[in-house]
This record gives sequence, structure tokens and C-alpha cells, in this order.
Amino acid sequence: MANKNKHYPVQNEILFSSPLGSGLKVLRIDQGLSGLNRRLYRQNRVYRVKVDMVGSPNSGPNRVDVFRLRDTFMLQRGYELAMQEWNKSFEEAEEVVKDSVKARWRDFRIDVRPHAGDTITAPINLRSSGVGVSAVNVTIDEFNNSIAYTPAGASRDFGLKSDANTFDIISEYNKVGKVQPSPSVATTTAAYGELQTDLNDSQVLTLQADGNLPPYDADDHHPLDVLEYVGSIYLNTTDGLSKLSTGFFDAPLGAIYCFGQGNSCLGIDGGETNFFRVEVQKGDYKGVRAHDYVGVMDE
Repeated sequence: MANKNKHYPVQNEILFSSPLGSGLKVLRIDQGLSGLNRRLYRQNRVYRVKVDMVGSPNSGPNRVDVFRLRDTFMLQRGYELAMQEWNKSFEEAEEVVKDSVKARWRDFRIDVRPHAGDTITAPINLRSSGVGVSAVNVTIDEFNNSIAYTPAGASRDFGLKSDANTFDIISEYNKVGKVQPSPSVATTTAAYGELQTDLNDSQVLTLQADGNLPPYDADDHHPLDVLEYVGSIYLNTTDGLSKLSTGFFDAPLGAIYCFGQGNSCLGIDGGETNFFRVEVQKGDYKGVRAHDYVGVMDE
């Protein structure tokens, strides 16, 4: 019988750099876990996480508003279709390359920034530097967004926004869902209607027109609110008010979005290092709690 209490060696606390400036800071849990634990953690997961506030008496007021991806039908189906099309686009190349030499850590990833100006923050380590502690970015050799190629050879990646080089996965899926009214033209008359004493033309029309359009927007669906609010964490040393954790929540695609000043931690030498601290709940996916988002890819 397996020992359920067996310790699984995994670093499930991740620190992310907190660069100054406005705009959203994007924390990629799959990237952080991969870099720290020296193994591949896939984006196609829903990670169970919490964001904690860390501060020191000298750090002053801090506040961070935390968001995650809104787990909508369109995002799920858009991500699934993008993954399928990405794989399909390499089918012929796979016949040439064969599985034996295909890239070992190949994974499907989209750009999870909702806007071009959002900042993807780097996972960091806190290391001793002289008598103090300094933040050092975790070295990651390759963690790129997936790329597909058009017949003309132009490269395109996938994301939550659209530009000349990026497929907007929700807009692309929306093209699949466009439908025409059925029947497209309703008639109010029936053959030999005059011989049917109990037949009303309105009944004929209603039978065709009531339900000839789908119970959703058939022409367009691209929600502007791809993010939803999780909560705010803050530390105010002036009046003593604080909320130090969001508590655990599900983060689709391992993406967390922070708006505001990151945490400040006092070093041994009196210097301060700003960072976001995220804890991933322990579980059975390579030591953390994370279930499939869509479909299943090779692990």
C-alpha cells in the first residue's frame, strides 16, 4: 500500500520580481515552478494558488489587487482549438522528424498578457550577497510561446490579444461558432391552407420563427473582461491595517495578474527587495495541485 504521507520534493513557494511602474504584472506559475524545480510544468493546467503580502516595518504602505483569468466557455474552447490547430500544423513535419528526435520539453503555450504593455515578471531567488540578501532571477533556458507557420512561412503565436503576429484565440474560436438563421426565411402560408379550417397563418410563422436563432450571440463574442477580480492584499504600517493573503484560489493556465506596488522585504543589510510571493498548494501533479484545463497532452 502506498504511503500517502510520503514527502514529494518540490519547491511550491515562488517569488516573482516586482518591477516599478504602472500596468498589470503577469505572474506565470508554470514558468516559476519549471525554473525552480528543474522540470516541465505545463501551462494547460488550473493551478491552486494564493498570493501573500510580505512587508517590513520600513516598507511603508503596500497594496496589490489580484486578478485571474475568467474561466469562460469561450476561453476554454478557444484555448482547446488553438492547441489543436498548433498540433495539426506540424503533422507533416512530425512525419519527417519522428517522435524519437522531437524536442523533449515541447509544450503548448499562449501569451497570457491581455495588453501589449503588461509586464511578465521573472521568478527570483533570494541569495546572500555579502552581509545582505539580494534577488537573483531564476535562470530559464527556454520558455517561449508556441509558434505556428502560415503556408507562406510567416510565424504567428497565440494569445489573448491580436496583432500582426498573434492569433487572438477567442476571436479565432468565434469564427467557428458563427451560424446562420435556420430556417433563414420563414413563410406564413401552408399548402392548401384554405382547406384547413383550424389552421392559423400565425401558427405556421411561429413554428418556423420561434427558435430559428441560437440562444446566444451568433455573430460575435469577445468579452473585454477576460480577467476577474480575486481580492486585494495590503499592509499599512501607519494605521496597522492589513490583509496578508488572498487565500487559495484556482488560476487557469497558471496566470496571476497583479496591479499595484509589490511586496517589500527587509534584507539583513537594511536594503529592501520588492517581490510578489505565491504559494502553490501541494498536490499530485508533480508535487502541486493542478488539474487539466482542456484535453490531455503528453506528460
